[in-house]
Amino acid sequence: MSTPSTSSGSSDFMGISAWPTLEAVLQGPHELPRWIGWRLKMLVVWVLLGCALVFMAVNWLISQPKLPMTLRGTPDGLVRIHAVDYPTLQRLEGRILTGVEWHPPQTDATSPPLHVAPIELLLLQRSARWISNAESRRRFFQEHRALAQLQQDWNADKGLTVDLVFQNGPKESVLIAPRGLMGLSPLFWILSLLALMVYAVGAVVLLASPQLRNVAFAIMALCHGVELALIAASTSLDVFVPQSFLIWDGYTRAVCDLVIAATIVVVATLHPRRLKRWPLYVGLTGLALLGLLMGLANVDESWSWWWLQSGCLGLGLASVAMMTAANHAMPHPFTLVMRRFTLITLVSWIALSLSIAMGVRRADMQLNLTTFGVMTWQVFAASQLLLSPYLSRSKLILQEFSLLAASSTVAASLDLLFVAIFSLGQFTSMTLSLFLSFGVYLSIRRWLMARLPGRDPLTMERLFQRLYRIAREVERQPDALDGLLMQLMRELFDPLEITLVQGVVGSAALRGNGSVLLMPLPQLNSPHSMPGHVLVLKHAKKGQRLFTGEDARLADRIAEQLHRALNFDKAVEQGRSEERLRIAQDLHDDIGARLLTLMYQAPSADMEEYIRHTLQDLKTLTRGLAAQSHALTEAAGEWKRDLSQRLGVARCELEWHMRVDVDVVLNMVQWSALTRILRELVNNTISHAKASKVRVSVELDSDRLTLTVTDNGNGSDPGSWAHGLGLGGVRKRVKQLGGAVRWSQIEPRGICCEVVVEPFSASGGLPADSQVSH
Repeated sequence: MSTPSTSSGSSDFMGISAWPTLEAVLQGPHELPRWIGWRLKMLVVWVLLGCALVFMAVNWLISQPKLPMTLRGTPDGLVRIHAVDYPTLQRLEGRILTGVEWHPPQTDATSPPLHVAPIELLLLQRSARWISNAESRRRFFQEHRALAQLQQDWNADKGLTVDLVFQNGPKESVLIAPRGLMGLSPLFWILSLLALMVYAVGAVVLLASPQLRNVAFAIMALCHGVELALIAASTSLDVFVPQSFLIWDGYTRAVCDLVIAATIVVVATLHPRRLKRWPLYVGLTGLALLGLLMGLANVDESWSWWWLQSGCLGLGLASVAMMTAANHAMPHPFTLVMRRFTLITLVSWIALSLSIAMGVRRADMQLNLTTFGVMTWQVFAASQLLLSPYLSRSKLILQEFSLLAASSTVAASLDLLFVAIFSLGQFTSMTLSLFLSFGVYLSIRRWLMARLPGRDPLTMERLFQRLYRIAREVERQPDALDGLLMQLMRELFDPLEITLVQGVVGSAALRGNGSVLLMPLPQLNSPHSMPGHVLVLKHAKKGQRLFTGEDARLADRIAEQLHRALNFDKAVEQGRSEERLRIAQDLHDDIGARLLTLMYQAPSADMEEYIRHTLQDLKTLTRGLAAQSHALTEAAGEWKRDLSQRLGVARCELEWHMRVDVDVVLNMVQWSALTRILRELVNNTISHAKASKVRVSVELDSDRLTLTVTDNGNGSDPGSWAHGLGLGGVRKRVKQLGGAVRWSQIEPRGICCEVVVEPFSASGGLPADSQVSH
């Protein structure tokens, strides 16, 4: 596709001066595809590095110790054995576990001491990052330090036999063996895959266009990937978490949260358009991030969690403010979409933080909230990041993503419900919730998508009706094509800006990732003529969405259908004109000559007068058939003369009123229908009403034609009329014009017939060169 050139009289195209001309694009150097050379190699290295890190994590996890059972919390804050790995241990299911005892391996002749580690609900927390209370965090680390001695005494080759201490019952000995590959949670593989995808998308965006905003996006993706990887690892560590991992996990997640919030502010400042004074905003964001990190390291431990949450909240609000300012400066659909998603993410962050800080009555629900609630929020935020480069490309993608996001939210809620209330296993509850939510999604998707805002059959029907009207108007005034089509595209897409420029494109094309739609305007004088003008539409729906490939195809169909309609109508109209001329000539030469001879041979004066009126009617008819077009004011003059003669013979007075805001040119259909309607209404008045006065009013105001015929005769209630051929013919011709007709009885006597045609131009009328007012 070609790039349009600006016209010689325009120095600013869509706000961008020096838009490249077609010749410059064709003659200038052509860049090679982006994914050739070092970019592709770097992407491969980046992805392979991510895969290697995942495999290293897997190798480390499978060598960690594992209890041969699954632990769950109880409503009163105790630890219960939910499921066991071996059938021989099934008798332990449901028992309350309070501690672990073991003897370290004997290294000398002395008896080894007995080590005891308590098992409390706090041990089941996956990370210290989401423990809001400082005292609870200290106990969390203290209990894990007690189990750290067991991990030191444990040997991956021999294992370690420990005694499980229960609340009511004897101790039971079990072997602590390596986790193994089958011991990894299904959530580990899902979250690891998602982390790798987010990590890879960040690399693709950065390598596609190395610039500051993409660097910020890549850092954001890297931090999200790290957090998802840590969550994935924690799902397979249960109570035996190395002390170094606990400390590293908490600080890493805190730093990643702050960096993610800061990079969102940077991206909002730079994309899709850079704000004024953007270096200042980026610098202030960097200083804020540095201050928050330093404060996190020095603030009192009792306030560190609130310091972290407040810092993330402040940066999140700053990103929303940047998006709002960018949208006010220059509306862009991507900005609107991302601002809405950022607000949703921020509100859910606040709700999650407050829920964890305030706590719930049931201890097991608090555990589920800090585990699965945080996990769900991280997955939702990472999904937005993963899809953000593609969301604004299509309205259909946005709709599908919204439905999928809603289904994912329902699935997460059901998962928490099944775990908390029905005490289902992790894998069972996740599988069941996904099955139910996406089953509902698939069952209602078609019904719901059909009812989402979009083009509907009525809109498309009106569109092609409008195309027909444009074809009628262009038929009379070919120079009006550009303005009429520009108006149609404005009504169809409601763009933020629409411009007509000189240029050449082969077909409708998208620019700027869908922010601009180029539509060629063909010169319709010849089907082989090259297009010379291009409509440039910027941002559909006043900047609320981008153009899609469907919009481009629709623009091509509009131009094609308009071209076909004009060519077809020209051929049909030419045939009609030739046939009308032949009929008019035959009527004039044959019937007219015979009537003239008959008039001179009339046996009486009344017969001669009747034939003279018939000749006059024939003259009016042949003149109308022979004429290519009729101006409304000229046709009204003929109607007035014709009705005056008819009513004069019946000794009836004619009162004529006419007022038009714009004189229009009538086509043959309009002229013929209006002529027959007026004659039939006046003939009915003469024949049936016995009126002494007839008032005819013709008004054209804002494309609304109103034709009114009123008499003072002896008319009865129109509801009691038997409609014959005459009134039926009036209704038929009014319907042919796309109008409506209504008869009413007036006081003290008489009948009023009102014909309304709106819009009158839809039936073929076009503006004439002059405006008249009578």
